[in-house]
Amino acid sequence: MSARNAMAAMLDELMGPKRNVELGKDTKVTFDDPDICPYFLVGFCPHDMFINTKADLGACQLVHDDNLRRLYPESPEYGQLGFERRLMRFLVQLDEDNQRRIRKNKDKLSGMDDSGKRKLEEEKRQVQLEINSIDDVLKNMIRDAEQAGSEGNVTKCQEIVARSEMVEAEKRGLEEKLSQMNEPNPQAMPPMLDEMAIKPMEVCEVCGSMLIVNDAQQRIEEHLTGKMHTGFQKIRTMIQQLKEKLKEFEQAEETKRKERREKRAEAATTSDTERRRHRSRSPHRSSHDSRDSRDSRDRREHRHHGYDRDRRHHRDRRY
Repeated sequence: MSARNAMAAMLDELMGPKRNVELGKDTKVTFDDPDICPYFLVGFCPHDMFINTKADLGACQLVHDDNLRRLYPESPEYGQLGFERRLMRFLVQLDEDNQRRIRKNKDKLSGMDDSGKRKLEEEKRQVQLEINSIDDVLKNMIRDAEQAGSEGNVTKCQEIVARSEMVEAEKRGLEEKLSQMNEPNPQAMPPMLDEMAIKPMEVCEVCGSMLIVNDAQQRIEEHLTGKMHTGFQKIRTMIQQLKEKLKEFEQAEETKRKERREKRAEAATTSDTERRRHRSRSPHRSSHDSRDSRDSRDRREHRHHGYDRDRRHHRDRRY
């Protein structure tokens, strides 16, 4: 980072990211402002941890606002903007890169014998195995190309030939490497391995640094308190904390969804009940029922009058 950018970043932290906004305009800064570092709001920015180390990520170009970081956990937007998930993805990537570095350094140590020389025979054996494997691949490719040619599939045949040329180039590279390994090498051990040749080494399981076995206590403490070691240790701890926090967010969101479903179901039940009650008290239904009642009563009266008329007619005929 240039001196100008460093000074600008310092002013942003002291005066806010909108220090250059004209008077009278909106100067409110929100959590999701593109100039604000979301990692810093959640906990810490990984760019700040490895300055001037082998794992230096470079300076963060965004603003680290302490006031916003204090307000964020208490705001309604806490856990709703995806910052926690973004930070966890970044930290997981850094941790995976560190794990590869640890494995690489362990492989480097395993390739050293007691005198500090590389076990060439084992490495040559591995190279030869790779060459043999490539030979098998080439044989299968030649067979497939011949079959494609006999079937008249020119395009497939050309594709196989093109791939086989790439595989053959890889084989030639391995053969050249094996040839160089078989040549006598009177050159002395590389200076970078002198310390490894003199003293037994081990790999730090946290940061991947090479350590001297049973080193002086002062150097051990310096390593344990150094940026590399404490930085990767902090990354692992934060990953676990973020996993638990994201799980809590998901559980809370599921609870809210369940409550919303229950409220919708309750509202639907209440609505159905109100509709049935409304239909039962509808004026149309009441008038219809009243009309049916009157019709039934008229029919009864009509039957009764007819019965009386028939009785009078029968009595008159008898006399």
